[in-house]
Amino acid sequence: MPAGRRAFTLIELLVVIAVIAIIAAMLLPALARAKDHARRIQCIGNEKQLVATWFLYAADHRENLVFNGGRYYNPPSLWVHGGNHGDTQTLTNEQYLVGNNYALFAPYLRGVGVYKCPADRTTWPISGLGKVYELRSYAMNIYLGSRPNIDAGGRLVEFEPPLSQADTNSYQIFLRTSQILAAGPSKRFVFIDVNPASICTPAFGVDMVSDKFIHYPSTFHNGSGVVSFADGRVESHKWVDVRTRKGLLGSALMISHGDPSPGNQDLYWIRERTTVLK
Repeated sequence: MPAGRRAFTLIELLVVIAVIAIIAAMLLPALARAKDHARRIQCIGNEKQLVATWFLYAADHRENLVFNGGRYYNPPSLWVHGGNHGDTQTLTNEQYLVGNNYALFAPYLRGVGVYKCPADRTTWPISGLGKVYELRSYAMNIYLGSRPNIDAGGRLVEFEPPLSQADTNSYQIFLRTSQILAAGPSKRFVFIDVNPASICTPAFGVDMVSDKFIHYPSTFHNGSGVVSFADGRVESHKWVDVRTRKGLLGSALMISHGDPSPGNQDLYWIRERTTVLK
């Protein structure tokens, strides 16, 4: 070794490694928060595009709101196409979102990425495909643009996902922008990011009468969800009831419609922003 130079001793090297480990431990939470924030901003951007498209479609169709609903509608008759919980095509078929013969939004939005929340990394086991990510993370308020239809067996489906007769008899189903304006657009949500265990038909079901969830919102943004409104505003909302985080324990467990949640303040918050009495 040349004169005047010395190597690190083992103790000195261990001290340096310990200092680096401490600095990394201090920085990693900040980096994780920054990544979470970036994902939330991207999710907000996605919903801004969706609600802008919702406005544009109505403007192009004499103020009629784009149709919304469930799996029994023959495409292209809804903003996007979709089936029930766990349906393979709903999870994986890009044409359900961007195919002109499937989705009414297809002429306006050509990329599938806008339909996917970047924070949702839940996988579904699909026979022959292994574990896959679902393509769509968002759903539309069922009280916007929904209408009765006939199911595969020829039976009348009043609304799908299912709403009670008390819901449809007492609460407004909005079909035109003038109806939304009269009811207060800043107080009516349009799109919401959905718990992957509740990804289902294009409509987000809300029971206005009973204390139960038809579908659950996503809580992937550090316990918050992203919601867009009929005045064009998009916001992140913190869910406060631990029961709202149902089904986020690993795999995409399917949550049944009508899951009771008495006294849930998150459910009440959603209801207040869904529709109005007739």
